[in-house]
Amino acid sequence: MKFISNSNYLAKYLDLSLKKNIDIKNISIDTRTLKKGSLFIAIKGDNFNGNDYIDEALKKGASLVITDNIKFKNSQDKHLIYVANSIAALKKISKNILKTYTGNVIGITGSNGKTTTTKILSNALKKSSSTHKNFNNEIGMPLSIMLGNINSKNLIIEMGAAKPKDIQYLSSILRPNVGVITNIGNSHLEKLKNIKGVLKVKSELINNIKKSGCLVVPNDNKKHLKIWQQIRNDISIITFGLSSSADFYPSDIKYSINKTEFNICSKKYKIKVKINTFLAGEHNVKNILSSFAASFILKNSTELFINSLKESLDEAIRQKQSKWIKGSLLIDDTYNANPDSVKKSIDLLKSSKTRRILVLGDMLELGRYRKKMHRDIGDYARAKKIDIFLGFGDLTKYAVEEFGKKGIFFKEESELKRFLKKNINSNDTVLLKGSRAMKMERFIDV
Repeated sequence: MKFISNSNYLAKYLDLSLKKNIDIKNISIDTRTLKKGSLFIAIKGDNFNGNDYIDEALKKGASLVITDNIKFKNSQDKHLIYVANSIAALKKISKNILKTYTGNVIGITGSNGKTTTTKILSNALKKSSSTHKNFNNEIGMPLSIMLGNINSKNLIIEMGAAKPKDIQYLSSILRPNVGVITNIGNSHLEKLKNIKGVLKVKSELINNIKKSGCLVVPNDNKKHLKIWQQIRNDISIITFGLSSSADFYPSDIKYSINKTEFNICSKKYKIKVKINTFLAGEHNVKNILSSFAASFILKNSTELFINSLKESLDEAIRQKQSKWIKGSLLIDDTYNANPDSVKKSIDLLKSSKTRRILVLGDMLELGRYRKKMHRDIGDYARAKKIDIFLGFGDLTKYAVEEFGKKGIFFKEESELKRFLKKNINSNDTVLLKGSRAMKMERFIDV
């Protein structure tokens, strides 16, 4: 049963009095996907206003509607609930849910690896609810909480940040007893400016961890670690990383294009755990280490954790692999891209024994560093001996220029599709990646 299964729960969490108890089968903010019996929450955004779709929501069978349109303030319609601000109502509902929740709350943020870490943990910790789809912002995170199961023993929630104070806002709602920072990298630099800005916004999580809680962080940057250690002295800090100086670190790593084998080691806790997983690449070793650290802190069974990595982790695999043009291997990593995640994907592509082809769309939201960071990717791909670099968009032309003579820049979608159809062979491994707004998945079906 969900936290919000009827209007009585909704009234309780909103501190309202409603005349009739109405069942709520689902929660939606989009009438295009709304199902009969859903609670529809009308949200005003920069480019849309959910209040314009209230009639449509009711016609589609919404059982209740939350609206902040003043014209409904004194409405007697039992299906309409007026609030002063719909986003503030989301915050209030989710915050009040968590005040009554007695299970573990795990909050995860970082530049890369948030979703994978969330999915690994939700698979490993039994009786768990976790982030719904990619709902990790001021609207999505409260919805993820509301859609959680009331009987969950673990609530595992991802928090994203595009600007200063985003993680402060989200983590003040969540108040986790375990916080995880997966890494600090170059993402959303348009508003966060530089790596210091990224560090600052991700670190906002720390002050909202419950007293006597725990923070799981990477130890690859000693300056960052020192900053984190100085913020609080009433929580414990557990580290992970590739170095044996971390509380949890790997040994005997064996990489291939579609699997990874290694040991999780800890001198501090005197353990050595063998891991076999279809999650490939060094970045996933780190994701598994951070997940294991959180799981270990919560006294979850080590055997359960190991076995969970052998189960289907399709939702956790951003780099989905499949047969493609003429029997080639496609690595579909089209979900999103920033400089750090692209480099990690190139590292994975490098492990292929066949001809290695990178198809990259623009990396966006990099602010004044955008040209330089694209050039850096071209240089990195060349150094990693990628065979062919195909760029699409506007900014990847700088990456292609840096890559050299086996780089080709495409301005038109149709031209790149024609090239792929004609030139991809059976003995190729192709990595397809780009920022979400580039919609690089358009090139899968050529």
